[in-house]
Amino acid sequence: MFARNTWLTRQAFDVLGSDDQFRLYELEDLVLDRDTVWPGCEGTLTDFGWGFLGEIKKQVKQRIDMFRHFEKSLPPDDFLAFAGAPRIGTHDDHYGMPKWPACVEAAVRRLRGEDEEFWRARGDLMTRIGSAPAPVTADLEATRKLLLESPWELGAENLGWFAWNPILQPRSTTP
Repeated sequence: MFARNTWLTRQAFDVLGSDDQFRLYELEDLVLDRDTVWPGCEGTLTDFGWGFLGEIKKQVKQRIDMFRHFEKSLPPDDFLAFAGAPRIGTHDDHYGMPKWPACVEAAVRRLRGEDEEFWRARGDLMTRIGSAPAPVTADLEATRKLLLESPWELGAENLGWFAWNPILQPRSTTP
């Protein structure tokens, strides 16, 4: 899900930054396309949403219709504030949010062994989680760049190691 969510976040940012009058419907089509292979996880909506496709379609269409209504009703800057409002102040350390670069930098420093405080506080947990996958550590600069720009390109297995991993917490939130 990390791969799919980061990829969809990028698509939503691109759509919201577009001037295309049908941009929200294009996003709806993309999200509901049952044949598109999800980047980073080698499956489709049909594969991962099996049994819930009707509910997924209903939810997406409701959200897009709501956004379309407010897009027509509000000035462009107000609409963007409205679209982002549910996440303002929450989840600011996720991909695409203000603290994400700090999270990535903290993770890379920790993978290099440069954050002794983190390893002292979280070493036991990190031992239980296990070592980072070889593709993550083979080229930390490439990993940093992918985490910042296109995490889904790391693949689901590698992102699975990062998911819920304290290594991605910004430095100020480590105990």
